[in-house]
Amino acid sequence: MTLERRGRPRKLESTGSPTTPTFEEKPREERSYKDFFPDLNIKEPLPIINLSDQSIKSPSNDEYETASEGDLPPIEKTIKLPMASFKRIDSIRPLAKDNEAQVFQRPENHYIQPSESELFETVEYDMDEQDQTWLQLYNEERKKEKLGLVSGDLFESIIDQLEKEWFDLIKSLPKKTNDEPPLPEDSKCAICDDGECENSNAIVFCDGCNLAVHQDCYGIPYIPEGQWLCRKCMVSPENPVSCIFCPGEGGAFKQTTTNQWGHLLCAIWIPEVGLSNSVYMEPIDNIENVPKSRWKLTCYICRRRHGACIQCDNKNCFVAFHVTCARWARLCMRMKLHGTHYDGVVLKAYCERHTPKDYKEVVNVDKLVVDAQRWFMDPKRKRDNLMPRKRYIDEEDDDAYPALTNTVDSTKSTKKQRRQQAVSQLLPASKAARAHQHQYSAGAPIAPEFILDKLERLKSVKQATNLKKKSQVVTNICRYWSLKRESRRGAPLLKRLHLEPWTASASQLKQSEVEKAHKASSMITLRADLEKLRLLSEQVQKREKLKLDRLRKQKAYLETIFYPIEIVMRPVIDELME
Repeated sequence: MTLERRGRPRKLESTGSPTTPTFEEKPREERSYKDFFPDLNIKEPLPIINLSDQSIKSPSNDEYETASEGDLPPIEKTIKLPMASFKRIDSIRPLAKDNEAQVFQRPENHYIQPSESELFETVEYDMDEQDQTWLQLYNEERKKEKLGLVSGDLFESIIDQLEKEWFDLIKSLPKKTNDEPPLPEDSKCAICDDGECENSNAIVFCDGCNLAVHQDCYGIPYIPEGQWLCRKCMVSPENPVSCIFCPGEGGAFKQTTTNQWGHLLCAIWIPEVGLSNSVYMEPIDNIENVPKSRWKLTCYICRRRHGACIQCDNKNCFVAFHVTCARWARLCMRMKLHGTHYDGVVLKAYCERHTPKDYKEVVNVDKLVVDAQRWFMDPKRKRDNLMPRKRYIDEEDDDAYPALTNTVDSTKSTKKQRRQQAVSQLLPASKAARAHQHQYSAGAPIAPEFILDKLERLKSVKQATNLKKKSQVVTNICRYWSLKRESRRGAPLLKRLHLEPWTASASQLKQSEVEKAHKASSMITLRADLEKLRLLSEQVQKREKLKLDRLRKQKAYLETIFYPIEIVMRPVIDELME
């Protein structure tokens, strides 16, 4: 008994028997399209066929069989994509009846950018899941006390008005003076040493240590809102960290799988070391694969056997150097990127003897290496284990680290100058090694009393007749707003204020002469009130002193009346005791 099989009949090979298993025994679903359409070109674009055309008929079974063998039915008609067309309307056009001109009326649904006053009155804030969770818990507490529920629209209007009032408050505050020099716009990346950036690969600066890195180089998929901190400033802001591959301080640090720290630059250049996640460029792994011979190499620039060194790319050269020392001495370190996120990058580093000619024409490598070796051979730097602070050797300031030589100038230096030199040594090094927490942790913003009064006078708050204790509602929402702003590192909750702060209430920045005079008069009035307050406090202090003297005299008078024997006998007893 034979079983019938549906579908196409099995083809037999010319030399094989029917029972011989071949590739044709696979079902149709498992076979490749090349078996049915050998002439099909997948790179050629498909034509557009008008299905409404009656001349194209659906293929029959016989035609389908022939088409499956590679003969497609001819396409009789193709239609191109429609072209876009437009009609220009003049602003002034004549009427059909008479020749009078009529001004063109813009349609109502046409987009017009709202003014600043309209934006100030419009509620732009939208609740998120965190807001809904907090509002639900808060309404449950109010429901137990039967004080009325706070709606989502009321919550959004209060947060929106609070954001705008807070922005108007802080925009006129004086900015903090920073003693540090401003960062140049052409700052180079600490990893790839390149200053070019794109929209998708911008240079990001750390708000803790002023580290400049590319997004792809350091592993920042997207720039966060508000302030950004590098991994070192986020995990260990106060305690300094050291690299396990080199003695250099500062730079782009990442943690290792062994809970240590290392420069991302060193991890990229050392062949055996890798990165677990190439998108976030962390953590540093495969440290155990580094051979012991690499840990024993001595850097010929700093003359130290510390960490793991790399060697010259020349086959006959065995000169070893740290990655950071080579970058500081401006050795030729070329990075050719063949992929994304350093997966297919080719790294080549050369000593000064085997540096290519084209690089020597731009950089005097021989002189820089000699200067770097001389810098490290200074006995004071060798004794204190001082490391360079600048990016390159030619940017170092020798005045900050004077050499210990028996010259006339060193003998004439006073104690004050030596103390200033010691301070100049310690401050930059400590700043490069740790990030001060007060620079990026300003605390939670607290809304002042006059903003709370404005929020209580909002139209939406007044219309909420079912609410009781409205001032308490406004205060609690302001506290929640403070905590949310603190969790976002001070970033505004409104996207418009965060991205374009100069567009929000820009008209209020321009003050007229009347407003300036009114502001000056209010400041004079405030000064007079403060002076009155000072005089009143002094008078209250004098009054309290007089009251204290009067109480002491009353106490002595009453003791004389109620205890006369004690007053008479006390001097007699004192004389007897003497």
